Amino acid sequence: MIVKEIVRGTAEHEYSCLPAFSYMIDALNVGTTYSIMVNKVDCRFMYYFLSLGLCIKGFAYMRKAIAVDDTHLYDKYEGVLLSTVAQDTENHIYPIAFCVVDKENNASWTFFFEKLKSIVVDGPDLCFISDRHKSIANGIAKAYNHAHQGYCMRNLGKNLWVNHHCGEHFYLFYNAAKAYSPEEFSDYFVEFKNYCPEAFFFLEHELGFKKLSRAYFPGNKFDVMTTNIVESVNVILIDERKYPVASIFN
Repeated sequence: MIVKEIVRGTAEHEYSCLPAFSYMIDALNVGTTYSIMVNKVDCRFMYYFLSLGLCIKGFAYMRKAIAVDDTHLYDKYEGVLLSTVAQDTENHIYPIAFCVVDKENNASWTFFFEKLKSIVVDGPDLCFISDRHKSIANGIAKAYNHAHQGYCMRNLGKNLWVNHHCGEHFYLFYNAAKAYSPEEFSDYFVEFKNYCPEAFFFLEHELGFKKLSRAYFPGNKFDVMTTNIVESVNVILIDERKYPVASIFN
């Protein structure tokens, strides 16, 4: 597929109304970064990434534990909204960037993380919390060499509940995932293994303790153990998700 990217300062109005809209945002919010990707053959919209100048500036004071998630747009426009959110030291939710894409796949998530990298700098102190969608892991791996990725504890819990039927002993998994020390983690997980051996095998051998636990995670998750903070932003936008792209960002 032949594509053309329109970045801040070089937008071409023939592709969509988004460039003019983006110029307006940039004028009102200095330092804003945006990027538009269109199909060069038929000028069809593909991706639109946006991070407001104030969000970029303020991220320097946020915890470097970032939640990443997607939510589907609906009605006639369709598409997917990708979002990334952080927290300050008082646990206030802080949006960093948004991206509307045609579909959730390797190409769209890679585009998102490559653009995000100019705002959220790679480093061993940075970690992403997400669900287990392979395209998210692939996008992070391509754009970030030193950051760490952890899995959403609630998303994993839902998987265990539905696929491994360990609801009665579900609390042991949560306690283990939230444990601060390997010793505390082991105490809960040994008990969990006794009741749910199949679920334990899945967590240990298919996922690995580094992805799901605080005790073995190589970075600092702080209190970000789930993607709840970014899902809260998705809920705020529930009505806007049926609007045209320019209206969503407005």
